[in-house]
Amino acid sequence: MKKRFNSFMDDSSLEKLNEELVWKSKRKQKQKQRLLEAIDQLERSESVKPRNNILPVKQNRLLRNVVYCGIALVILSGAFVSSAFVSPAMAQVAAKIPYLGELFKQEPVSDVLYKELEKKGYKIDSLGQTYYGGKKQIEISVTGSEKYFKSVKGDINKIANDMLEARHYDSYKVKITRYDPAQYQYKPDPRQEKYDKINEEIDKELKKHNYHVLSVNMGGFDPDIKVELEVPDTEKHIEEMKHIITDVLAKNKEEKMPIKVYKINLKKREQEGRWGNILNDVGEDLLGKEEYHVKMVGYSVHPEPQVFIYTSLSDSEENKQFANELEGVIDEFLQTEDMKAKIKGDSYKVIIYAKGKKKLN
Repeated sequence: MKKRFNSFMDDSSLEKLNEELVWKSKRKQKQKQRLLEAIDQLERSESVKPRNNILPVKQNRLLRNVVYCGIALVILSGAFVSSAFVSPAMAQVAAKIPYLGELFKQEPVSDVLYKELEKKGYKIDSLGQTYYGGKKQIEISVTGSEKYFKSVKGDINKIANDMLEARHYDSYKVKITRYDPAQYQYKPDPRQEKYDKINEEIDKELKKHNYHVLSVNMGGFDPDIKVELEVPDTEKHIEEMKHIITDVLAKNKEEKMPIKVYKINLKKREQEGRWGNILNDVGEDLLGKEEYHVKMVGYSVHPEPQVFIYTSLSDSEENKQFANELEGVIDEFLQTEDMKAKIKGDSYKVIIYAKGKKKLN
């Protein structure tokens, strides 16, 4: 689930979003919508003035922010070389990390588990890894009747826990729920049909002039519905585009609706996509094992690519040494031929934090 964004998040925003829900949807569009609704609820619950979401466009923007802005919930691992400066306890932890290149050949555990349950014929609506309130969970949603759910829940739980145990992932809990479609019945806003029609008209008129438009949609939160226009930051015809949009709005008696223009740096967007994929390629071992003390990993490409690793370690000289070793492992992995091809010569930094966001390395 990837997302483009218009305003870039700082470390504070990154840490906040790291505490939100992150979900790996499995092949079903309705799961994406359910996730978007869940994220919207989290955002609205923090708002001083609750507002009703009218259109899914804003939701899609938020979802894309979760990934491209640096919430790639993956982890990096490799080979540690024992050092005389590392304490015996830390050296024991380091010795358990697989050799570089061995770990990264594994598929994500959620992907493997989904395939296994599907192969065995279980009615799985969705399966994902979630990180919410500091808890790491494998969440499995099962379709079917209540009777069916009760009959398979135990078996599914055993399969999931066996797979986690085989990978020595002791930081995850397994949560199995029944998906009840009645809970997610969509009630369209009566204005939706009108807004869809306006969107189509705006798109049609802009295409007539061959403007370079990345996207244009009506979105936002009630009552702040607006037209959101995304264009490359090199586009020179923004005022002309706004004039066309204004004419369409006036024709549909929505002349007071504001127009928000987002200028997108295409180079940065491409870079965001690459680094999102880079972190997704890295693996998940450190996040899955408690002894590695890794709580979360994220990234940003502003101003240049940075990999953020959040740990539960305290700010001590011993842990700083451990963080320096970990940085070396990550850098070694990023310098492999496969990863260098994806990095494309980007300069980057790896920043490892102790609890309380104190920099360790």
